[in-house]
Amino acid sequence: MGPDDIGISYLRKGRGKRSVVLDLGRPEGADAFRRVVANVDVLVDNFRPGVMDSLGVGYETLSALNPRLIHASITGYGPDGPDADLASMDLIIQGRSGLMAKSGFPDGPPIKAGATVGDQFPAALCALGVVAALRQRDMDGKGQYIDVAMLDSLVTMLWDEPLDLYRERGMPDRIGNGDPRGILDTFEAQDGWVTLVITSDAQFERLTEEMGRPDLFELGPNIPVRASNRAEICEGVAAWMARQTTDELVARLHKIRVPAGAVASAYASAEDPQIQHRQALVPLRHPHASEPTTRLGPAFPIKFSRSNTTQSPAETLGSSTQDVLKTIAGLTEEEIDRLRSAGVLG
Repeated sequence: MGPDDIGISYLRKGRGKRSVVLDLGRPEGADAFRRVVANVDVLVDNFRPGVMDSLGVGYETLSALNPRLIHASITGYGPDGPDADLASMDLIIQGRSGLMAKSGFPDGPPIKAGATVGDQFPAALCALGVVAALRQRDMDGKGQYIDVAMLDSLVTMLWDEPLDLYRERGMPDRIGNGDPRGILDTFEAQDGWVTLVITSDAQFERLTEEMGRPDLFELGPNIPVRASNRAEICEGVAAWMARQTTDELVARLHKIRVPAGAVASAYASAEDPQIQHRQALVPLRHPHASEPTTRLGPAFPIKFSRSNTTQSPAETLGSSTQDVLKTIAGLTEEEIDRLRSAGVLG
């Protein structure tokens, strides 16, 4: 490993950021950090509860220096409660929240989501909270502390019905890719898999007409009846789909305005015409290379009509330490040199 080597994951996740490395465990490092935070709008941390306070850079301290500061913390279980000090990771939170209990097939074990939703969804909610807090600050001039827990975040996305109904009626069985309330599932074709979602009686009628199976429509002319006869209806749909290719099925279903799509491999997205058109995947760049790498990473997914969201390459660790301390914290060259000599800077 050389000083310019950057891992692929960091090359992707470090885009659009400046890298400052300080030893917060040293009083001089914590002081330099406080001087930076005194002049910024938003601080986000991902430490366990109490760590920032133990380092002398907790919200009460920082807000006294910068009353307009928005300080957001993402933790596993929140800063209080009986489990506040427990370690948390994506898989742990997926299981604890109940997400895994809903995922998988009836004859198999609970299954985690393939994506790290326990990490990514709380981060998205945190960003939304920061935007709301900034808007509030526009109105009253005051900053605030934002508390986002991974467990809370996943609980919010799980249930359509009140949880007490499950206590009264029993937890519904896992149903794989389906939904007990209707015709929503993944079906095998000759060369792959196709997803199908029926959201209305009219869609189901068009599907059964295309299949040449009016008897299936009679089995489920409306949502409650379709739910009751779901197994028999899905068996008929599965037999029809199994005789065709994914391309044939998707074309036929789109033609009759029924939501459907092929199940693509993870790497196939790089060749997907819609993803290419949207430039949703872009070549990753090394900060010291003149040409992009051959590796792809997701582009910033939000598009604005008058704002540029092109992300600068990830920096090698500590690349911006000196500049940030000088331009934002207001440290002099002599002060920065002393911190570097003391081993406080990365």
